[in-house]
Amino acid sequence: MKRISQLKNEALEALHGNFNKGALTVLICMLIGFGVSTSTLAISGVDIIEYYSALFTFDTYGMLQASSDANRALSSSMSLLFNLLIVTPLSLGMINSFRVLYESRKADNAIIKNTFKLVFNKRYISIVAAVLVFSLLVILLLVPGAIVISLISFLFDSVVALVIGGVLIAVYTLWIVIMYSQIGFILIDEPQMDILDVMRQSRTLMKGRKWKYFGMMISFIGWALLCILTLGIGFFWLIPYIRTTQAVFYCDIRDTEKAKMTEQA
Repeated sequence: MKRISQLKNEALEALHGNFNKGALTVLICMLIGFGVSTSTLAISGVDIIEYYSALFTFDTYGMLQASSDANRALSSSMSLLFNLLIVTPLSLGMINSFRVLYESRKADNAIIKNTFKLVFNKRYISIVAAVLVFSLLVILLLVPGAIVISLISFLFDSVVALVIGGVLIAVYTLWIVIMYSQIGFILIDEPQMDILDVMRQSRTLMKGRKWKYFGMMISFIGWALLCILTLGIGFFWLIPYIRTTQAVFYCDIRDTEKAKMTEQA
């Protein structure tokens, strides 16, 4: 496998001449996500102007007041539906557009076009269904562990036990997230697979590579802190860098596993 520094260097090479397109893609996706969120709030009866005024001034009480008359059940239902039908497929399209950018090695790549083209096509329904099934399966995986850890914390009934329990829940959740971190790529890259095979493939690809993936993601913390100093504007360029590095990581482990299978055959 390639070193983390190699993965990041190859990501930068792929983004050379495409950084601004990547940033624009992120901006478009964020605006769509913002539009979806705002629509959900409006439909449920939230005072949008008052709510966002309070949000941007970090006024928690004001946010609660603005949403006090909201139909929370409707808001939650609409939010889940919009995320399932629009936001999550769009996210899958975006991360795979950076994979296509890396694999195509083209100086001028249609990142924005591919973000929509890769998911909003004849496979859209199957992608949405797969995302729904995966979400339910992950919940089933997380709930038992969370219950056991919470029960242990409750039985010992101490601050230390609660802290340890919280840390264990966070570690367990992170382990699940990393184990299935390649699903977004596999789902689009291997359209013939059903969701259970996709999950199995992600587990196979991440076997013995979880710490490397974790280390790769941690390596971006310094850049993230610098982006905060730019009032968040820098994230429009950092996110393409991170997504492309994730794509290089996926392509590397995918090709490594394929080479192993060829040798065994």
